[in-house]
This record gives sequence, C-alpha cells and structure tokens, in this order.
Amino acid sequence: MDIIDTLNSKIENVLEEYHRVKLENLALKQELEEHKTSNDELVRNNQDMLLQLNRTIALIEANKK
Repeated sequence: MDIIDTLNSKIENVLEEYHRVKLENLALKQELEEHKTSNDELVRNNQDMLLQLNRTIALIEANKK
C-alpha cells in the first residue's frame, strides 16, 4: 500500500508540474506574440523613415541641378 501511495503522490506532483509548465508556456507564447507585434511595428516605422530619407535626398539632389 505504501508503494501505491508513493506512486500516486509522485503522479500528482508530476501532473501539477505539467500544468504549471503548460501555463508558463502559454504565457511565454503570448509574450512572444507581443514582441513580434512590437517588432513588426518597429520594422514598418524604420521602412517609413528610410523612404522619407530617400525622398528628402532625392529632393535635395534635384534642387542642386
């Protein structure tokens, strides 16, 4: 009987650890998604900035001629 109680206790501990890790995994996936969204926004902003710089340079060069 002690062996069964010990095994049941270990199984309960493993299940609790599994659920804890599963929740942590979900939280990390959500955080990763937020970082991806933020990164995409930064990339778009950088692309917009580069386009504006290219337009400005083109206007400056056109005015020199």
